[in-house]
Amino acid sequence: ANPPRALGFLQPVMGHEFSGRVVAVGEGVTGVRVGQLATGNPGAGCGNCRYCAAGRENLCRNTGGGTGYTLPGAYSEFVTLPERSVVLLPDGADLRLAALTEPFAVARHALAEANYRPDELLVIAGAGPIGLLTAIAARQLGGTRVIVSEPLAGRRAAATRAGAPHVVEPGDLPHVARSMSDGEGADVCVDASGLPDGIGSCVDAAARGARIVLAGVGETPYQLEILRAIINELRYIAVLGYSRSEFAESAALIASGDVDVSSVVSEVVPLTSTPDTFARLSDGRDGLSKILVSPDA
Repeated sequence: ANPPRALGFLQPVMGHEFSGRVVAVGEGVTGVRVGQLATGNPGAGCGNCRYCAAGRENLCRNTGGGTGYTLPGAYSEFVTLPERSVVLLPDGADLRLAALTEPFAVARHALAEANYRPDELLVIAGAGPIGLLTAIAARQLGGTRVIVSEPLAGRRAAATRAGAPHVVEPGDLPHVARSMSDGEGADVCVDASGLPDGIGSCVDAAARGARIVLAGVGETPYQLEILRAIINELRYIAVLGYSRSEFAESAALIASGDVDVSSVVSEVVPLTSTPDTFARLSDGRDGLSKILVSPDA
C-alpha cells in the first residue's frame, strides 16, 4: 500500500477501520468493560482544543492522526485505544459490518458538509468503498435521485448491488445528469476517486450553483478552472473524516440494522493474507470493494 505522504503515516501497522471485543482495560477506565463489543474511532480528538470544543474533532491537531495512522493499527490480533476512542456496540452486533463504521462516517460527513437534501440530484464519481457508502448514506436519508459513475465494470456492478438507482460510465455522466434535471445538472457532486478525471467529471455534470465535494484522497494536482467556477458559482467543499458524534451515529445505524452496508464487503480474508490482498486491490481489475481482514478467518 502507498498511503499519501500528506497523511503522515509514521508507524508500520496500518488498519484504522475495525471492530472487536474488549479483552482488557487499563487503570482508570470507567466506561468500558471486558467482554463488550466495540468499534474504534481513530479520529476522536483530544477533547480539549478549540476544534474538539466545536465538535470538529476531525481537525484536532493534538492526537497526531490516531490509530492506524501515527498509532499502531488493527492489522494485528490486538489493538490498544484510548477510552475516548472506544464506541461500544450492543450485544449481538455484527462485528464484520461494524468494521465499516469509519468509512460510513466519512460518507455521511461528506453529505452533511454539502447540506445534501434527499430531493436533490446527487452525483458520485468513483465506486470504491467511499463512493458506495455515500450512495448507501444518501439512500438511508431518503434520496432516490443518485447517480454513481465508475470506469470499471466490476465496480459498477458493486454500485448496483449497493442500491445505487443509476450507475453509468464516466463518459455518460454529464448527459445522464442533465437528462434527469431538465437540462441543468446535479445539485451535489461528490468526488470519491481523488483523481483529476473524477473531479472533472463532477464539474461537467454539475448544475449552476452546485456543491462539489472533494471526498477522495489523492496527490495528483487538479487544475481548477477559476472562471468557470465563478460564472457558475460552483462551491468546492473539501472534507476530512467525520466528527465524533457522526462516528457514533454511524456505528448505531449499522449496529441497529437501520442501514445495510453488507453489499460493500467483497470477502473476508485471514490476517496472513493481507499482503496478497493489497496486491489484488492495487490491480483494480476484479471489482473488489471492501475486503475485511480477520485474525480468525
